[in-house]
Amino acid sequence: MFENLNQPYHFNNNFKHNLRTITLVSMGFMLLLLYFQPFGINFMTSVKDGYFVLAMGLVSAAVLFFSTLIFPGLLPALFDSDKWTIRKELIWNAGIFAALIGGFALTAFIFDVKSMQTLTLFRSGALSLLPLILFNLLNYNHSLKAKFVKAIDSGRQWFHEESTKEISNTDQTISILSDNGRDVFTKELKNLILIQSASNYIEIFYREGAAVKRQILRKTLRSAEEVLSSHETLKKSHRRCLVNTSQVSRLVNKSSVFSLEVEGLDFSIPLSREKVALFRKILSPAAL
Repeated sequence: MFENLNQPYHFNNNFKHNLRTITLVSMGFMLLLLYFQPFGINFMTSVKDGYFVLAMGLVSAAVLFFSTLIFPGLLPALFDSDKWTIRKELIWNAGIFAALIGGFALTAFIFDVKSMQTLTLFRSGALSLLPLILFNLLNYNHSLKAKFVKAIDSGRQWFHEESTKEISNTDQTISILSDNGRDVFTKELKNLILIQSASNYIEIFYREGAAVKRQILRKTLRSAEEVLSSHETLKKSHRRCLVNTSQVSRLVNKSSVFSLEVEGLDFSIPLSREKVALFRKILSPAAL
């Protein structure tokens, strides 16, 4: 059972979505307090109680803001979505829960809310579940939508592969759909140069006439690699780079630091030591 805790789990670090979710959760939490009055607590017996409800909403917003937007930015390696697991998700939620309890309890004492000061930790803990559950429900809904988009993306890719089986590799058209389903990169494979990882985004370098251009999509390199796995000319030169080997003009070795050069590209593509033998085998003698 405990082995399942190490299973991958999607960590949502979409800034706009999280900011919108935090706003909705905080407002919804305040409305729930006012309407349902949990534990028989009347939060509107005085103006002070109204300010207390507002403070509770602001505390929940602050805790969620720091937990989902600030900390992941300060510790990107820890919150890497490709390495996120169920265990990390549970620990992260427990931390948010503890922070909400502390924030609500402190708020109750500051505003001198008598009904909250009795069994403070119990009542603060019960109230802390509300914003945490709302936040996770909205995130789960967003995750389902992302999976649905990914399924559509995979279906489109399969359809494209089936429809281009008779076309030569250099004439194939590739399509990469962003995770949010709003943007798509569609070009002939022969014009694709490089796909480079940039956290949860990819930078796509391609030729358009004599110029080298770039397009950014919200998608991980791993998922882009899965979509393009059937194209034999695309090889990873580095953990952050997927290269079209037909575009490489030269393999460079400077003091045992290897890289690839492409005509028109104003930077060298890194080449890992363990990939050198593969690229020497693939590239034409003129590029070596």
